[in-house]
Amino acid sequence: MKTRSLRVIVPAIAALALVTAFVVHFLTRSGGVPALRVTGIIDGTEANLSSKVSGRISEIRCREGDRILAGQRVISLESGDVRASVDQAIAGVERARADLKAAEAAVGGSVVNIRSAEADRKSAAADAEKARAQMAESKREAERRRELYGKNLISRESFDQMAAASDADAASYDSAKEKVSAAESREEYAVSQRTAAESRRNSARAALGEASANLAFYRSRLNDTIIATPVTGTVIFKAHEKGETVSPGTAILTVVDLSSLYARIDVDETKIGRVILDGAAFVTVDGVPGKVFKGKVSEIGRYAEFATQRDVIRGREDIKTFRVKVAVEDPSGILKPGMTVEVAIPGKR
Repeated sequence: MKTRSLRVIVPAIAALALVTAFVVHFLTRSGGVPALRVTGIIDGTEANLSSKVSGRISEIRCREGDRILAGQRVISLESGDVRASVDQAIAGVERARADLKAAEAAVGGSVVNIRSAEADRKSAAADAEKARAQMAESKREAERRRELYGKNLISRESFDQMAAASDADAASYDSAKEKVSAAESREEYAVSQRTAAESRRNSARAALGEASANLAFYRSRLNDTIIATPVTGTVIFKAHEKGETVSPGTAILTVVDLSSLYARIDVDETKIGRVILDGAAFVTVDGVPGKVFKGKVSEIGRYAEFATQRDVIRGREDIKTFRVKVAVEDPSGILKPGMTVEVAIPGKR
């Protein structure tokens, strides 16, 4: 029974491959000009997921072949040291805020002291002005009585009383002036205290800014221990496992966007003129007989590259080729990165 089945299946596959070849041949001939046929590799937009910080992998949430969505968290690194640094940075911010609050309170207190000293100075100045006026009045009265006493119009006692009162008012005026000087000194000191407090406040603000920046830095490092995929695609390679230590820049997973697959081919420099940008192309895969994938030339390299093999048929030591990308339509998701394919580009007259 198995032999009979094979006798049926093998000819069917061969016939299907023959039909595929005929279809491709028919589609790719243009005015009798044969198609350009090149072997290529299916490729796609790749994203290598790596860490920005050194650490041990604590979790990988996907396997090879899994489809993951853009923004999805897929890798976690151990974050004990970084988390401790974040906690320490938070404490530093709190201390800086407390220092700033104290400095602002000191500025407020110095402003109150300045206002109080200013009020005292103004009050002392008013008292001094009253004392000066009283002293001047007493001095005039003492001079008047001196004249009267000299004319024997008043008694010695009356003269002495006025002279004593004048001396007392002069002393009061001197005392009032000293109070004004003291009030001015207190006001100047309060102003200097405010200047010092404002300087401390500015320093505290700068310290808070520095502490906040330090916290932002360590929070960023903590965020870097969580790795998300930037693209939607399929995991095609996992380079490391849970428990392994990785360094910054080391690829852990490779993700390919299967919605933008293309066939990568190298076209000999003698044939590159037959390739037209946005021109039609047809792709077949040996492993998928009977299936022809439509495509178009999406990119042609601007510069030739030296191939890694020698052209022994024509005897040239080096082959110069141009890198060409052919976008492929594959809504059914049959094609996979790494598949070897044959690309047929219709002949150009």
